[in-house]
Amino acid sequence: MMKGKALRLAIFAGLLGSTVSVLSAQAMTETESVTVLNPVVVTAQRFETKDLETPASVTVIDQADLKNSGAKSIFDAVGQATGITTFSYGPLGLEFGGMESRTNIRGLDRSSLVLVNGAPINLDGKNSLNGLMMDNVERIEIVRGAASAQYGSEALGGVVNVITKTPTKAHGTVETRIGNEGYKKYAATVGTEKIEISTSKEYYGAQARTSPNRTGRDYYNTRDKGYAHNIAVNVKPHDYVTINYMRQQSDSTYGQISTIPKAKWTAKKSALTETKQWHYRDIKNNGSIVYDDATTKASVFFNTRRLIGESNSLATPVYVQSPYNYGAYKVGTEAQHTWKLHNDTAKAVLGVQGVHEAYQGISETNKTVTAARNTVAIYGNYEFQITPSFSTTIGGRYQAINDPINNQNVFTPQWQTLYKIDESKSIYTNVGKAFTMPNIHDAFKWVTDLKDKNVANYIKIPGGNLKPEEGWNYEIGYKQANKRDSWKVSVYYMRFKNFFDWAENPLDGNRKTIRINGGEFRNTGIEAEYKSYVTSDLIMTVGASYSNPKKQDVNKKDWVQTAPKLELNLALDYEKDKWQAGLAASYWGIRAYNRDKQRNPDYINVNAHVNYSPNESQTIGFYVNNVLNRQNVISQGDWEYWDLPRNYYVNYSYHF
Repeated sequence: MMKGKALRLAIFAGLLGSTVSVLSAQAMTETESVTVLNPVVVTAQRFETKDLETPASVTVIDQADLKNSGAKSIFDAVGQATGITTFSYGPLGLEFGGMESRTNIRGLDRSSLVLVNGAPINLDGKNSLNGLMMDNVERIEIVRGAASAQYGSEALGGVVNVITKTPTKAHGTVETRIGNEGYKKYAATVGTEKIEISTSKEYYGAQARTSPNRTGRDYYNTRDKGYAHNIAVNVKPHDYVTINYMRQQSDSTYGQISTIPKAKWTAKKSALTETKQWHYRDIKNNGSIVYDDATTKASVFFNTRRLIGESNSLATPVYVQSPYNYGAYKVGTEAQHTWKLHNDTAKAVLGVQGVHEAYQGISETNKTVTAARNTVAIYGNYEFQITPSFSTTIGGRYQAINDPINNQNVFTPQWQTLYKIDESKSIYTNVGKAFTMPNIHDAFKWVTDLKDKNVANYIKIPGGNLKPEEGWNYEIGYKQANKRDSWKVSVYYMRFKNFFDWAENPLDGNRKTIRINGGEFRNTGIEAEYKSYVTSDLIMTVGASYSNPKKQDVNKKDWVQTAPKLELNLALDYEKDKWQAGLAASYWGIRAYNRDKQRNPDYINVNAHVNYSPNESQTIGFYVNNVLNRQNVISQGDWEYWDLPRNYYVNYSYHF
């Protein structure tokens, strides 16, 4: 066992070490790379700052990074960032109906807030990135650490802000991809100085069971063919106004296939087993209208989801309606103003936000589930210089929440400091409180009618006493950005209480369907990232994270690991003349335990690609994902879901 782990680590280290040793011997140039190594950040402080002047742990993924990652989706690209681990029920972040894939920052499951152009798109506690169109993204900003003082609920671990493109000039692109595993994509983008429209349709082939046989487990998940159709529209009617809209409609089918001979799909109907098949149609929309003149920013935004599913089995081969179908939406408005004070030695931000969020069951079984939440917030921060080299920021947010379970009034403070050692180096501290509200539909319990044991339904919790998850993040970090390389190191400690868990429901066969507050979550860790122009043609990024994420069980006695303790990332981007190539490798080690009380196997994923542009109008590319053909578990914890084996596609794009 130890030899196997050593071999896997050696493979990863070899990819890093051999590449660096060979390429570092080449001569470096004085390439100016300020925008790459010290990018502008808007998410962390709610106004533009350089990374070196931002007292928080930040990663910016720009268009070049997205291309070089070899990722097919935003979900995959974000999962390659240091300190981020993803939880997926299907390859590329594909979801299993209402079982959403999610992005975890610093070991916190379901505790990352996803924004699009600064507007929250989390729905009913879910932070899915699925449905966002990769072709429409300008850059992605990831802020690690408690961020509720700036953005409210659900930002315990941090924030992922997806910033879409803005129309700039007349242009057009058509693109096609064809690969194995039934993968195809067709996409087109056309734009002017005022409007840009992008659309794509992706097809996914059927995926057979890739997991090995497990002791005591007689069924495994499979996936049938599916597709996702995306459209994105960006409009710029005025220098200060942008209008953005994205929509995705996906169609997917999942199954469970048994390893018991008599329970195959071809078995007779009398062979009653747990073999099932689910079909889902998932429709997501999000949009915003934003006014931004650099000092005043105002927006109205919305996002919606409608999930319609059905299932069958050998016992009931005809599809029947899923009891979990639902529709959800969020609408809101926000306005903030930034003041520059005392000869630009101080800045102040003051803002207000109002949000309405609703959930509605749309199947016969859950149609009584109707819940809504209203939130009004006022927030602000004040940054001032104590000395020319030392500054501090004090911020906070007050939220009044009208909730179907329990109304809340929550104040979350934040205190940050930044010391500039010189023009290329800084040290920061970041202390903040954060919280997460229960999911809206947690106001309901699934129970069996006491008079008729065969009838089950949802009932509303009368006077529920669920409390928000809440706690503190403490962090200290060092940043350095030179002309050709940059360093980032952060050490943090997190402690939160009232973590949501499930308790057994005696009215529902002791299934865990009652939402309760469990124990604490704690994590102590260190993150490091190095980015370098190794040569004038090669950019290298290396990241590493070691932490100890754990939470108490329901009985508040034992501590359970929640995410991998060790994470390593490597990215290489090479461009010269008409050629461009990239490699991205990720490793997750010392992972959480699965349902067999064994650690999930080490995750090692390597993506590689090469592009050739014979002229300015055309690009031909070849992409390979999971180069090592690993059986990678892409979920965390008890239940295992598996990535695709080695897969590849050929890409052709024409620009005009």
